[in-house]
Amino acid sequence: MSLKIPTNILLPDGIFRQHYWIKRDHVVEQIHFNNRTFFSKYERIDAPLTNDLFMDHLLHKITIAHALIFPYKHIANIVIDYNGNDAKRFYHHLQHQLNALKIEIFTPFQSKTTNHIHVYLHYAPMPLQEGIQLGKIISKKLSDKLPGQWRIYPNDNLPEAYNILNLPYDQL
Repeated sequence: MSLKIPTNILLPDGIFRQHYWIKRDHVVEQIHFNNRTFFSKYERIDAPLTNDLFMDHLLHKITIAHALIFPYKHIANIVIDYNGNDAKRFYHHLQHQLNALKIEIFTPFQSKTTNHIHVYLHYAPMPLQEGIQLGKIISKKLSDKLPGQWRIYPNDNLPEAYNILNLPYDQL
């Protein structure tokens, strides 16, 4: 059995490549945040995210995640992480909502499973809090019409080490 490697896939625009996160089979770190404890299986690697690592991710040899928050508390992407029952319906509705909000530059990516998509909304670098507020507005607009089967990143209810996303597997 051969594994089909997408040839058109590129890393999403504006991701931070100076470090990355690799998924391990065990808990790497306990993070205490807002009276909660998070158990992370992702280890931060303080080395550049290379194309070879990305290829290993595409081949399912390793699972790599990237940070959404730049060290100086700015972001270049807001990401909608949908993991629900009807990705096509969600994406169709999302396109209408983004057009209504005059958000024109976005790219959908396939994640590991069929109904799991990441939609990257590309921006010039903006302050983290501004991005979080914009994400909340988008989420509110979506919740008016659809059941809440998505998360918006970055998210101020999560520690910075949880504001990471697995690299995509294919561009839709």
